[in-house]
Amino acid sequence: MIVKIDKLSHDFRGISRINDKVLFIPSVLPEEVVDVRITIDKKNYSIGKAMNIITESSNRRKSICPYFDTCGGCSTGYIKYDKALVYKKESAIDIMKRYAGYDVNPEIISNYKEYGYRNKIGLKVFNGNVSLTEEESNNLVNIDKCYLVNDNINKVIGILNDCDLYGIRDIVIRGTDEIMVIINGDDINNDIICRLDGNVSSIVFNGNVIYGKEYINILVDKFKYAIYPNSFFQVNTDMIRGLYDEVKESAGSGHSLLDLYCGAGTIGIYLADNFDDVHGIEINEDAVTGANVNKKINNIKNISFDMVNANSILINNYDVIVVDPPRGGLDKKTINNLLNSGAKKIVYVSCNTITLARDIDMLKDKYVLDKITLFDNFPNTKHVESVCLLKLK
Repeated sequence: MIVKIDKLSHDFRGISRINDKVLFIPSVLPEEVVDVRITIDKKNYSIGKAMNIITESSNRRKSICPYFDTCGGCSTGYIKYDKALVYKKESAIDIMKRYAGYDVNPEIISNYKEYGYRNKIGLKVFNGNVSLTEEESNNLVNIDKCYLVNDNINKVIGILNDCDLYGIRDIVIRGTDEIMVIINGDDINNDIICRLDGNVSSIVFNGNVIYGKEYINILVDKFKYAIYPNSFFQVNTDMIRGLYDEVKESAGSGHSLLDLYCGAGTIGIYLADNFDDVHGIEINEDAVTGANVNKKINNIKNISFDMVNANSILINNYDVIVVDPPRGGLDKKTINNLLNSGAKKIVYVSCNTITLARDIDMLKDKYVLDKITLFDNFPNTKHVESVCLLKLK
């Protein structure tokens, strides 16, 4: 059937209607007329696949990635970049209004580096080659390179594709100047280690360092951060400084800062010179180990870290609280703790606008949204990073 696309959903699917039922169609744009085949038909909505684009939007472009139609990693690679930024902003505005009740007009910040920005990639092994998972399925797509990751990671992908990967299940490659390769599987042969020798700083197999260093370093402004195999770290290295500067400006200064979900301590360390005392909370052991190393590397004396669940501590006597939770957002216990904290400010860093809006709505009783700024840390995808300043009423 032939339909016209009215608008985009929050996850960048086109929206149309058939017989008063919503139809979602991936990889199409508003005003396009498309020939659609229904693939999933539910009671209240349907999902279709665009078989042919009859009338094409002027905002459409051809993705440079040869795996675009199967991999799904560059989920918005078909949209001209300037327009993709507009769509991301419009989506955030709609989500904040719909789920938090706030009318916002955020700035969206980008360095316009669309490709080569990621410092991490997760891969599977399929038919002896490194692979990515096909969008909306468990099928695997063999790749020679990924346009979203930096050149050093792509160099390692090329080396691994020339190796005997029998017995290997999955591989994570991370880093910028220094590269760590994290391999899981039943067995690893010497061919892999020999080929990677001199091209990487660290090889980790099934949780054990078998070559090189325990951690790699990534530089952000004047700070050097140690990254362990399972440590969280922002994937867009070039955008981190701008993001952290916004967090620092929003947090201001004071006596005490609490950094919840602190990861490797990166934000707390970046803000430490604005506070007398900084306390980081993180449940991941690798991250806390890295945070304590980072404290020493950067000679930060007024920061400490504890390995506990964020919802299990009493939050009081802090001037400012920074939260940077996983995509699932804050749990109800943590939200209740924040409501009872008495902190003058909460700075909320999020990569999921839906859960961000939900949490801000639950904090409304005592905290009002003062500012939201968007950062396009994930070009060619539907995701966006947000920094929100909440002030105590």
